[in-house]
Amino acid sequence: MKVVLLLALGACGRDPAPAAKPIAHGSGVAQPVAPPPAPAQLAHVTIKALGMTCEESCPMRVRYALQGNKDVYELGFDLPNESIFVSYDATLGPAKQVTKPMLIAIRDAGFDPWLAKETWPDDAHVQVLWRDVH
Repeated sequence: MKVVLLLALGACGRDPAPAAKPIAHGSGVAQPVAPPPAPAQLAHVTIKALGMTCEESCPMRVRYALQGNKDVYELGFDLPNESIFVSYDATLGPAKQVTKPMLIAIRDAGFDPWLAKETWPDDAHVQVLWRDVH
């Protein structure tokens, strides 16, 4: 009789995103990072991402993937509908142009994304995407 042991690496079948590093300053104590200033006018888009169904690791992977995109201001998720809500500075250009690098990053995180709407629902829950500016 053979016994097979399977180890799941994440709810979506992929390795979870690496943990964020604390920000060390001269004192060696991690200091909180202030959110970036809000653009004067925000544009809102809904991105569909097939395969984004897990509750914890999927949003973390998307958040990590978009962390380096300076155009993303706010980020939110609707997992039952496999949707991502993103806001960005409206002066950057049309949604199709501005979201191209976002879609590539989300695809690289293991999902099948596309720009679904140039809006998001009124009840969308989003948070400012904080990033290390140092």
